[in-house]
Amino acid sequence: MQLKKKNHLGKSTIVSLSLALSMFAGFSTTAFASPVATATVNKGVNFRADQSTSAPVWGFVKAGTVLPVEAANNYWVLVDYNGKQGYVSRSYVTVHEKNSSPSPAPTPQPAHSASSASKIISTAQSFQGKVKYVFGTRDQQRLLLDCSSFTQYIFQLNGISIPWGSKAQAQVGTAIPRDQLQPGDLVFFSVSTPGQINHVGIYMGNGQFINNLPNQGVVVSNFNNAYWTSHYITGRRV
Repeated sequence: MQLKKKNHLGKSTIVSLSLALSMFAGFSTTAFASPVATATVNKGVNFRADQSTSAPVWGFVKAGTVLPVEAANNYWVLVDYNGKQGYVSRSYVTVHEKNSSPSPAPTPQPAHSASSASKIISTAQSFQGKVKYVFGTRDQQRLLLDCSSFTQYIFQLNGISIPWGSKAQAQVGTAIPRDQLQPGDLVFFSVSTPGQINHVGIYMGNGQFINNLPNQGVVVSNFNNAYWTSHYITGRRV
């Protein structure tokens, strides 16, 4: 994960509201479109420069104000206010979708063939007990890797190029709904700041995924246990 240490593992992802805005089971990393919704401020809220309660405050928006919405996730809403784009806490506003036809969902990439998925998974498993997790590191020769440099290396060994960084990897390929994940898909989680993509693994099927974890190294984890279910954000097929 090629990210700033002050956030431990990463920053959050904003989902475009060109899809149905009333459901936020996960995130997609599409470009911001023209305003596709509005938000009514229910209680006075700070207008901030970024998706954090420690971000600079650009102003205060009074209750009853209606703001154009560019994008949103479960925690923050990107809005236009006083000629700027900034963020307000979602818990202080009600978002209303405009009456417009939603953009068609992208056609998913074909799933990895059984043989290629098997090779990706077996390659990842072959590094159990060999890789040492080191935050912000990509030393393939000495097998000092973080979660995303590990997935990058596994895909590289199987002829697939993906970037370093969990947030960057969450922008490649096609978003896949949780119930349509196939072996070989990347799965993304928030393991520090809520809603922020900062961990990645490789889905193995049968409710399991393989990932590189601090103090553990490469391990197979239960995708369906309470912790990973509550911290899951999205899946991608590359």
